[in-house]
Amino acid sequence: MSAAQAEESAGATVERLNTALIGVMQEAEDLGYQGRYDRLASDLEAVFDFPAMARAALGRHWRKASAEEQAAFTEAFTAFSIAVFADRFDGYSGERFEVTGEQPARRGTVLVRNQLVKTDGEVIAIDYLARPDQTGGGWRLIDTFLEAKYSEIAARRSEYSSIVQNQGLDALIAALKDKTAGYAAP
Repeated sequence: MSAAQAEESAGATVERLNTALIGVMQEAEDLGYQGRYDRLASDLEAVFDFPAMARAALGRHWRKASAEEQAAFTEAFTAFSIAVFADRFDGYSGERFEVTGEQPARRGTVLVRNQLVKTDGEVIAIDYLARPDQTGGGWRLIDTFLEAKYSEIAARRSEYSSIVQNQGLDALIAALKDKTAGYAAP
């Protein structure tokens, strides 16, 4: 993390993400899915705390998993998360992102209000929950809220819990790897 990133606000962290997303969207066709994935991977890993998100998404099952299972799940979760971004941000037609504010949230976190403004004026709220980076200042994103109410982590925890209870953690890891590979398939 650079000195400038260590000093930035939570909103500035989201601005960095927005800049990376717009850049990839503008080159989406030339990059293709794999190029978008490759371009976004380091940017997303710099702004999101994927290990913390993986723990939260796995919920109570995290404590029961071995260190090896936790590592395998975190790796699969991270790759899947990047794949979702590479798939969703697959074109550009003049959209723009706007950070509209920050508000304190629970346990020292900050909710960063953010929106995608389409060229027709439609606004899609994509807010982020940020917490201070545990490894050296700055902020890391730990959840995404679509339309200001749908937590990505809560939705995944619900989905993942059912899979782990019915089929086991190895099945969930395999399912995430399959979904990630499915995005890359033509």
